[in-house]
Amino acid sequence: GEANAWFNLGLSLEKVDREQDALGAYRNARELYQTMGLDDKVQNCNNAIEDLSQPQKPVVSRTRFWGWLRRFWGWLRGWFRR
Repeated sequence: GEANAWFNLGLSLEKVDREQDALGAYRNARELYQTMGLDDKVQNCNNAIEDLSQPQKPVVSRTRFWGWLRRFWGWLRGWFRR
Protein backbone atom coordinates (compact mmCIF):
# COMPACT_ATOMS: atom_id res chain seq x y z
CA GLY A 1 0.00 0.00 0.00
CA GLU A 2 0.97 3.55 0.69
CA ALA A 3 3.65 2.65 3.23
CA ASN A 4 5.38 0.38 0.70
CA ALA A 5 5.25 3.18 -1.86
CA TRP A 6 6.95 5.56 0.58
CA PHE A 7 9.62 2.99 1.41
CA ASN A 8 10.31 2.28 -2.27
CA LEU A 9 10.46 6.01 -2.95
CA GLY A 10 13.08 6.27 -0.20
CA LEU A 11 15.13 3.55 -1.88
CA SER A 12 14.92 5.30 -5.24
CA LEU A 13 15.82 8.71 -3.83
CA GLU A 14 18.76 7.19 -1.98
CA LYS A 15 20.09 5.75 -5.24
CA VAL A 16 20.11 9.18 -6.89
CA ASP A 17 21.89 10.80 -3.92
CA ARG A 18 18.88 12.71 -2.56
CA GLU A 19 19.48 11.72 1.04
CA GLN A 20 17.26 14.32 2.73
CA ASP A 21 14.27 13.45 0.55
CA ALA A 22 14.93 9.74 1.12
CA LEU A 23 14.96 10.31 4.89
CA GLY A 24 11.56 11.99 4.68
CA ALA A 25 10.15 9.13 2.62
CA TYR A 26 11.49 6.54 5.09
CA ARG A 27 10.01 8.50 8.01
CA ASN A 28 6.60 8.61 6.30
CA ALA A 29 6.78 4.87 5.65
CA ARG A 30 7.81 4.21 9.27
CA GLU A 31 4.86 6.20 10.60
CA LEU A 32 2.41 4.26 8.44
CA TYR A 33 3.99 0.91 9.34
CA GLN A 34 3.76 1.82 13.05
CA THR A 35 0.07 2.61 12.61
CA MET A 36 -0.41 -0.84 11.03
CA GLY A 37 1.64 -2.57 13.74
CA LEU A 38 4.21 -4.00 11.31
CA ASP A 39 7.23 -4.01 13.59
CA ASP A 40 9.59 -5.72 11.13
CA LYS A 41 8.85 -3.06 8.50
CA VAL A 42 9.33 -0.32 11.12
CA GLN A 43 12.75 -1.81 11.87
CA ASN A 44 13.62 -1.79 8.13
CA CYS A 45 12.77 1.91 8.05
CA ASN A 46 14.81 2.57 11.19
CA ASN A 47 17.79 0.77 9.66
CA ALA A 48 17.53 2.79 6.44
CA ILE A 49 17.22 6.06 8.39
CA GLU A 50 20.20 5.15 10.57
CA ASP A 51 22.33 4.24 7.54
CA LEU A 52 21.53 7.54 5.84
CA SER A 53 22.08 9.56 9.00
CA GLN A 54 25.65 8.37 9.47
CA PRO A 55 28.41 10.54 8.01
CA GLN A 56 29.38 9.36 4.58
CA LYS A 57 32.97 8.57 3.72
CA PRO A 58 34.30 10.70 0.89
CA VAL A 59 34.35 8.50 -2.18
CA VAL A 60 34.76 9.21 -5.84
CA SER A 61 31.34 9.61 -7.34
CA ARG A 62 30.54 6.51 -9.36
CA THR A 63 28.05 8.47 -11.43
CA ARG A 64 30.68 11.02 -12.38
CA PHE A 65 33.18 8.28 -13.28
CA TRP A 66 30.76 6.37 -15.51
CA GLY A 67 29.63 9.58 -17.18
CA TRP A 68 33.24 10.45 -17.93
CA LEU A 69 33.91 6.95 -19.24
CA ARG A 70 30.84 7.06 -21.50
CA ARG A 71 31.89 10.42 -22.96
CA PHE A 72 35.46 9.20 -23.46
CA TRP A 73 34.25 6.02 -25.17
CA GLY A 74 32.03 8.05 -27.51
CA TRP A 75 34.95 10.33 -28.37
CA LEU A 76 37.23 7.34 -28.97
CA ARG A 77 34.71 5.61 -31.26
CA GLY A 78 34.23 8.84 -33.20
CA TRP A 79 37.99 9.26 -33.56
CA PHE A 80 38.37 5.74 -35.03
CA ARG A 81 35.49 6.28 -37.48
CA ARG A 82 37.36 9.11 -39.21
